Amino acid sequence: MYRRFLSATLRVTLATVVLMAVALGSLAAYFIRQNFQGQADELAARTAVAVSFREASGLGVTPEWLDSIAPDDQLAVSFSNGRTVTAPGPSVGRQFVATRPDPLGGFTVTAGISQARSYALFGGVIGILLLTSAVSLAVAYRVAGREARRVNRPLGDLASHAETLGSGQHTRRAKPTGIDEIDRIARVLDDRSHRIGEVLDAERRTSREMSHQVRTPLTALSLRLEEIILTDDLAEAKSEAAVGVVQIERLTDVIDQLVKGRREGIQTEQEKVDLADLVSDQMVEWYPAFAARKRRIVLQAGRHIYAWASPGGQSQVLATLLENTLLHGRGDVIVRVRESGSSAVLEVVDSRGVMRLKEGQDPFERGVSASGTGLGLALARTLVSADDGDIAMTSRRPPTFTVYLPLYRDQTQAKAKAKADQAAVDAQLGKWVGPA
Repeated sequence: MYRRFLSATLRVTLATVVLMAVALGSLAAYFIRQNFQGQADELAARTAVAVSFREASGLGVTPEWLDSIAPDDQLAVSFSNGRTVTAPGPSVGRQFVATRPDPLGGFTVTAGISQARSYALFGGVIGILLLTSAVSLAVAYRVAGREARRVNRPLGDLASHAETLGSGQHTRRAKPTGIDEIDRIARVLDDRSHRIGEVLDAERRTSREMSHQVRTPLTALSLRLEEIILTDDLAEAKSEAAVGVVQIERLTDVIDQLVKGRREGIQTEQEKVDLADLVSDQMVEWYPAFAARKRRIVLQAGRHIYAWASPGGQSQVLATLLENTLLHGRGDVIVRVRESGSSAVLEVVDSRGVMRLKEGQDPFERGVSASGTGLGLALARTLVSADDGDIAMTSRRPPTFTVYLPLYRDQTQAKAKAKADQAAVDAQLGKWVGPA
């Protein structure tokens, strides 16, 4: 780029200098010719006046006298009687010639000035033009080199910046160069880089969440398959296989939900969910993993509690909490289902576990964990929030995680209550405003 910019600038400068030199040279040649031709006319006029004076005085015109008027030029006087007097000047080549006749018709003066002096003067002008052109080209070379470096350096930085972005480093920002076009390209690259970085971060985050969410369920599924291999009871094998199929379908739903959540944001379809049945299904799935560690899952539910939530999303939330207690806890896990006001409450208690977190840390923030990746609980909070609920750690010893979900109510009753509330509000407004 540097050489191209320098070469283009020098070509333009050279063409400009040549055109200017030709124009100035032609103009100089014209004025030099006019100047010497004017000198020849002046010499002829001056000689004609002198010859008229000598003829009137009776002194006569001689070659020596003509030579004394202009020793370096040619002079000749032709009289009407045919006599010609020529000055014995130096022999010259091409001349600027001028003639001046006598007003009375007695003679004609012819003057010639050598063109050699005009050639010398024109050569001097050409030399000055060449020197000026050389100086101009030298200055143009210096200026073009400096400007080429000024433009080439930002372009080089821009190319390096683009290579950096191409290598996956999306945090570097391009430095302003003062050249609008380059700065505009750099800003576009930075914006595209930022968007690409966000997409890549989302892909990595989704991959980590998928890996985190399916790792332990796959382990449980593997244990169940091992039990199927070891058992000789066909009915038990079919039962275990049916549970395994349900686990695979739930894992497929989890993966689909994670991918859809990354592309479109978490969107749930809420419906009536029996929390006791939800816990029972998860207990069946997680039984092999807990049994392998000689631990149990205990359900405490006095009656059926129904929540208005997404079955798939809350199954994943409960699976995350059970996995958390399996990996980081030690004793049996107690799952309580109860009702509190307008909320359906689900509690997961690790009876002998200890939450090892620093004071002030939120276990539901991404990256915060006592020993894991800190992804599962953050995703659980996202899924609970999508169902208009909340999740919190209500106790550190023993570790207790509590999920609050909207309590399911009969939709007809809910609409009637909303209509009654609206009527009460309208009546109150009517009292304040008064009759129209």
